[in-house]
Amino acid sequence: MKHAFFLLPALLIATVVVVFSCGKSNGSKPQLTLKSINTIVDSGGSLDVKFKFTSGTGLPSGTFTSIRIRQNQKPPSNPSGGDTIVTPIPDFPSVNQGEFDYTLPYTGYLNEDVTQNDTFIFKFAAVNANGNKSDTITSPIIVSLLH
Repeated sequence: MKHAFFLLPALLIATVVVVFSCGKSNGSKPQLTLKSINTIVDSGGSLDVKFKFTSGTGLPSGTFTSIRIRQNQKPPSNPSGGDTIVTPIPDFPSVNQGEFDYTLPYTGYLNEDVTQNDTFIFKFAAVNANGNKSDTITSPIIVSLLH
């Protein structure tokens, strides 16, 4: 009976150690925060987004994804390009936090209709070199003005 009293806690501790030691350890997932974004884009301007990141380990050689979601009721008269853009993140010194800018031009990407303003929402995410994904950030409504 004495042995059973010590055996159960020992098995429980061994199980907990095995479960936690078998987990993946490829670093932490990147974290993105939307620092600033212009919600009105004039003709000839650009959408300028500034992000803050933390847990940047492995971000160099990772990818950044932007997904455009059209809000207009009427389909665009002049669709331009795909709605998903995947961009490689350029090499930079390994840092745990920082900021980066993301810019999309008005011409060719934000002006899809020649009769009305275009309205979009964007979703942004990053994947580091280890395959860890950030949470998805959703932009406020972006209006591209027709002039």
